[in-house]
Amino acid sequence: MSDGIYSALSGAIAQSTLLETAANNLANASTNGYQRVRPVFQEVLSRAGGPAGPGTPRGGSIVTVAATAVDTSVGAIRPTGRPLDAALPEGVYLSVATPRGERYTRAVSLNISADGSVLTAQGDRVADEAGNPLLIPAGVGNVTLTADGELRRGDTSVGRLRLVQFDRPGQLLPEGATLLARGRAVATPTQATLTLGSVEESNATAVSAMTELVTATRTFEAFQRVIDAFREADRKVVTTVPA
Repeated sequence: MSDGIYSALSGAIAQSTLLETAANNLANASTNGYQRVRPVFQEVLSRAGGPAGPGTPRGGSIVTVAATAVDTSVGAIRPTGRPLDAALPEGVYLSVATPRGERYTRAVSLNISADGSVLTAQGDRVADEAGNPLLIPAGVGNVTLTADGELRRGDTSVGRLRLVQFDRPGQLLPEGATLLARGRAVATPTQATLTLGSVEESNATAVSAMTELVTATRTFEAFQRVIDAFREADRKVVTTVPA
């Protein structure tokens, strides 16, 4: 089998991953707080010369997906006028407590449940400064959010959001539409000024996601044609060259 087919195959697999991330970005182009993802490709030189095992090219290079990176740029800020909505400064995330551990989000549109739990619009429990689920004591009056992340009922403080920053935000790992896992990044509690009565829209646009999708599809098809050409060349060698 021609060694070049392995390079073409690795390229097709890489474009398949790009297709998946582009489709995910397109699906979440209207999801508040969503941060677009993109695969990070890495070129790997295969062994030049010497014996190689079955299915291993003896020369050239292949492409692998080294990681999936999160685009941490800020999306458009849209006013809502809702007192429990807020947009975060760039690089700041809201901590939420999930059954899988602490997770992080840019989607700050809060609700208070009947038992006093503070929830995101997706139903995740918001964490307090200690990292525990935030509970609002029973009482009379509406709960409001202040620009420094404090929840108040009238003049009384009833809790504070846990806001964090990361040393390597690009290494956050996406989970679902709006949640991020820490991965290898280190979270540090921080203070920040929130933009109240607003939400951050997705930083993935339908136009850019469609462009990525079309480009990845065409590139994938090009690699398929290259693979077919190598297979046809191998077939001709087997059927026409004397043993």
